[in-house]
Amino acid sequence: MRSFILAIALTVGVMGRHGSADEPAEKRTYWVYEGRWFSKSNDGTWHELNEPTFRKLGKPYLFKEVRRTPDFVELRDDGRKVEVRLMSDGSLVRLIDKPGAEWEALYKGRWKSPSPLE
Repeated sequence: MRSFILAIALTVGVMGRHGSADEPAEKRTYWVYEGRWFSKSNDGTWHELNEPTFRKLGKPYLFKEVRRTPDFVELRDDGRKVEVRLMSDGSLVRLIDKPGAEWEALYKGRWKSPSPLE
């Protein structure tokens, strides 16, 4: 658990400025759900950090941003062949290796500015 807390602190330290739901879509870089989050790093990659992922891998899942609109930010993890859409009130997921795959509900969550304790 101590290493998980350290990883959280390090991730927050490199994230830079974060947007809230009230800011323009281009400034949205931090999305929270159920005590976990997606965050955009200064190098443009996105990280999904949660305790189960950290316990399994020892690091967050990595995503690249592939699309951004006023309504959502779309991320892709080519290794797991999955795309995620982060929206103001929830997220969607689909598998990219299945032609015609539909978007399905994933997590309830929201855009926010992180506190130093997250």
